[in-house]
Amino acid sequence: MKISNIDIILRDVREIKWHQESIDSSLRLLLKANKEEILNELMLIFGNSKRRAEVYLSIDGKMSVGDIADKLGIKIQNVSPHITKLKNEGLIEIKKLTENSGYIYKKTEIEKIFKLSSVIKKKFGLNDE
Repeated sequence: MKISNIDIILRDVREIKWHQESIDSSLRLLLKANKEEILNELMLIFGNSKRRAEVYLSIDGKMSVGDIADKLGIKIQNVSPHITKLKNEGLIEIKKLTENSGYIYKKTEIEKIFKLSSVIKKKFGLNDE
């Protein structure tokens, strides 16, 4: 029985998927084992900056920097440095570029893994908005 190219590709895809699942599982275990240390490092990104925490919490994958500034009642130029820091530290990423409102940002997987928003709210005494 001759194996077709499609069968070979499907086999390879299944193998890649299996390897990725194994890597993901190992990563989750590693993160879980080091959760407290990693969270402490993540909190250093925020330091004592309640404003940076508010900017992070405002990022929802729907708003531009201008929208975030409006929501927080501050100027765009006061939001942008926080966005840059959060992006450089890997806590947020560009979701899309819109024609009218610039970049839209979203939180990275770190949010889900560590429930970072909850930790930040607790640290800075911020309520759900």
